[in-house]
Amino acid sequence: MAWTVAVTGGTLVTGEGRVRADLLLRDERVVTWLAADAATAMTEVDERIDATGLWVLPGGIDVHTHFEEPDPNLLEGFETGSRAAAAGGITTVVEMPQAHPTTTTAELLREKAAMVARSAIVDVALWAGVTFAGGQTEADLEAMAAAGAAAFKSFMASSSPFFPAVDTGGVLRAMEVAAATGLPYGLHAEDDALLRHGIGRMKRANRVDPMAHAESRPPVVETVAVAAALVLAEETGAPLHVCHVASAGALRLIADAKRRGVKVTCETCPQYLVLDTGDLERLRGFARCAPALRPRAEVDAIWPFVLDGTVDLLCSDHCGVTPESKRRGDEDIFAAPLGLPGVQTLLPASYTGAVVERGMEPERWVRLVSARPAAIFGLAPRKGSLAIGADADLVLFDPERRWTVTVEDHAHRQPWSPYEGMTLQGRVVRTIRRGETIFDDGKPGRERFTAAAGSGRFVPRVAS
Repeated sequence: MAWTVAVTGGTLVTGEGRVRADLLLRDERVVTWLAADAATAMTEVDERIDATGLWVLPGGIDVHTHFEEPDPNLLEGFETGSRAAAAGGITTVVEMPQAHPTTTTAELLREKAAMVARSAIVDVALWAGVTFAGGQTEADLEAMAAAGAAAFKSFMASSSPFFPAVDTGGVLRAMEVAAATGLPYGLHAEDDALLRHGIGRMKRANRVDPMAHAESRPPVVETVAVAAALVLAEETGAPLHVCHVASAGALRLIADAKRRGVKVTCETCPQYLVLDTGDLERLRGFARCAPALRPRAEVDAIWPFVLDGTVDLLCSDHCGVTPESKRRGDEDIFAAPLGLPGVQTLLPASYTGAVVERGMEPERWVRLVSARPAAIFGLAPRKGSLAIGADADLVLFDPERRWTVTVEDHAHRQPWSPYEGMTLQGRVVRTIRRGETIFDDGKPGRERFTAAAGSGRFVPRVAS
């Protein structure tokens, strides 16, 4: 007999609006909406969840995570990464192709999907890596699309030997496949030549202080790469997705391209909206990421593009990096690996900055963290919505609760956070994935996680 769950007394907040109503969940789906408190007296309910005083949101979708499995060093992995996601109200992640080996064939993509089924507690879609190295061809891209990849991903600047960058010729080749398949083509858009020049200039000047990192890759490094990508997207008709945009200049170009009808979407992350170069100087290697953190004036210039809808979605760019390796940046900022954890703080950090501090309507915030990610990455209509028939992915969220970020509270593998000590408003109380509670903040420690490893599923892209 199907298990029926009633979520009662809460305010449903979706991308379309807010209303006090009850929800009935059954067979992993949203079954119906009922008048507020109508489900309280129903007898044919197996589990009641009291959401009085809380918002009930569609599950968050983080389209930019680096759990990096398989990896012999296992700096994160699906088990701990998905626990952190669940604690942050994220019910679906779209995992990047970085791993050992990088996900560049359909066979490797299927192997990664099998790892999800063994370890994850949230649902997982997968990016397909594009390098055109090691014999990869357009046929491999087409095969990964057929295997259910959500999107393609390349770096325009040097990243790691395991994921080499593509030049503009490679970008053009990938965009031709993206145009034919309809999959978004995600780009880490920094110009490789300008980046190498900037790092070389710092090292020739014996600059290894934290600000040398920011000065080695200023906004123009990003803007030049975005400009080139937009020209190629307009030429090919490919759906371009610009990852983690961190400069107002790049966002102006994207806004102009959208007005011309170019198929372009973009994302940014809390670190580019909440942190700045003052945090880079304070945290040193622990704040080294790419793009680099920006001066406060640049951060302030980015926010209007979030508020006016130019930015399509918010995501974390979560990375697992050991504290020991980050401390190497104390003496030489370039010795610290790139990357920050953030999947667990994505919702509260973005809610604090957008809704609490800048007055964004909660419905628009939900679109940024759930509805638009689902639409762009082929997860709708099952994800990103509380509509009848959608997956019963819900977050019970306390919009008034203020709390301080502590390392002890985090569920990801590496015991640190760039947001440690920061006071945020908005707290995830419970996370429900396909009708099953997977995180309950009212329980202590590890008992907060109530789902078995491997209960998460690979989610293939829905054909557009």
